Amino acid sequence: MGNRAPAADGRTIAAKLDYLIREIHPKGRGPFTYQEIADMIKESAGEGEPTVSHGTVQAIRTGKVTNPSVDSLRALAAFFGVPTAYFLDDSLSRTVEARIREIKESVETADAGDEVADVLRDKEVRAVAFRLSGLSARSLRGIKSIVEGFRQAEGLPEAKVPQPKRRNG
Repeated sequence: MGNRAPAADGRTIAAKLDYLIREIHPKGRGPFTYQEIADMIKESAGEGEPTVSHGTVQAIRTGKVTNPSVDSLRALAAFFGVPTAYFLDDSLSRTVEARIREIKESVETADAGDEVADVLRDKEVRAVAFRLSGLSARSLRGIKSIVEGFRQAEGLPEAKVPQPKRRNG
């Protein structure tokens, strides 16, 4: 592993960032460049929210920086729609990566114009979806009720839950 400090599960922070860069990008194009990541983080950061330079992204991914700042990890986590603890918690990183695989499979099997594909491409929706994993059915019903109330308050139509497509074969 060279000079890379391992994260809690033995994988380095660099390896985890590399995974996110390789796996989370719009369909039909390759991974974001370091400059694109830094620029989009800066564009979407609110007042007082952390940002990161393209050089820092590269240094973390390549392992040149083995102990990045909490702010750098927060900025990168927010960009990729994962919890900041993804970079340090072995159990959480496995859960997040399993969820990423599920989401990618859902997007890949959805039609291009399918609402599910559009929804799953939204960074904020993905961030919420990651946080729902593991909650009890009772908690999920409560959250669903709250979301329905917000949709109604914002004048949005009732959300229709698409049924999974059956594969022939």
